[in-house]
Amino acid sequence: MSGTKAGVGAGTGAARGAGTRLERCRGLLDDLHLDAVLITRPSDVRYLSGFRGEDTTLLIGAGVALIVTDARYWEQVRAEVEGFELVEAAGGDLIADSAAAAAERLGAELRLGFQGTDVSYAAYRRLRRRHGGRLRDVGVHLTRLRLCKDDAELATMRRAAAVTEAALEAVVAEGLSSRSEAEVAWRVLEEFHRRGAEGEAFATIVAAGGHAAQAHAIPGPRVIAPGELVIMDIGARVDGYCSDITRTFAAGREPDEEQRRVYDVVLAAQLAGLAAVRAGASGRADVDEAARAVITEAGFGQHFGHGTGHGVGLEVHEAPSLGRLRGDVLAAGMVCTVEPGIYIEHVVGVRIEDTVLVTADGCERLTVSSKELRVVG
Repeated sequence: MSGTKAGVGAGTGAARGAGTRLERCRGLLDDLHLDAVLITRPSDVRYLSGFRGEDTTLLIGAGVALIVTDARYWEQVRAEVEGFELVEAAGGDLIADSAAAAAERLGAELRLGFQGTDVSYAAYRRLRRRHGGRLRDVGVHLTRLRLCKDDAELATMRRAAAVTEAALEAVVAEGLSSRSEAEVAWRVLEEFHRRGAEGEAFATIVAAGGHAAQAHAIPGPRVIAPGELVIMDIGARVDGYCSDITRTFAAGREPDEEQRRVYDVVLAAQLAGLAAVRAGASGRADVDEAARAVITEAGFGQHFGHGTGHGVGLEVHEAPSLGRLRGDVLAAGMVCTVEPGIYIEHVVGVRIEDTVLVTADGCERLTVSSKELRVVG
């Protein structure tokens, strides 16, 4: 194991902002009474260092910023990362190599934080054997450093949203009737790549008729029939950042009266949820309750089982939470979804979702396409 200075080039956007992010991370260590923290969650590694690869850890302490990885990624680290010392791990065990680097730089008895949500029990046991000092699980404290997005992050997320909506429009324009759900989902992925995305932020959902009553339905060979409502929940990943939008379409012909009623209730609920989003609002008591009340009052309360929204960023599901059981207080700069739905088993599913930026007095929609119930071929 050896150490070299990493990042002689310009680095990525995340790397260019790493100084401020490192300072915030070190401030968190002071709050938690730790000497250093071992970071293993890939999205947090990327956020703090700019590194886009896998199988890599960061070790951050006062005056110490190490990136630990094996030979597969040494050149990538040197190209992408600034402000971190590269520890060239060769032992085949990143946890052990990171613990050894911590002891070498900061002493064997240091108070070391680790990300229990991202470390397996086996890895924790190895860390416990290798580390002679105190260990503390930092929980979600470190990940929550990513809650509020900076201007560069927001610019990237706007690009991701634009790619997603352009792909959605292109695929829907080809028609939905008589195509399999899987075929439509595959075309979405093709359009993402054609428009410059890295890929999907999550597995595309295309579900029609009764199948759409499964909130996270898996597209398959089922053929979309004229007269069915079709949920399309899609999101592209651009430069590491995710987008997320859901629209529901009518395939082939005008919806019947009950389909239209369900759709109108979901749309009213979504608009109520959007209207409740602002800095200082509670994701549970304000946003979720506003959307859920509309659905409940219409008699469909038992058919809305999930939360109203979630945060979006380097991960498609991150803080803040906007749910009926748990909700965070929103702050300006957070990005989240508002996505109520109604799911009647074996009959129909409708969901409408936007990704929004929380502002001081409301929100800015990052996904801006029409929510009118469209009939497509």
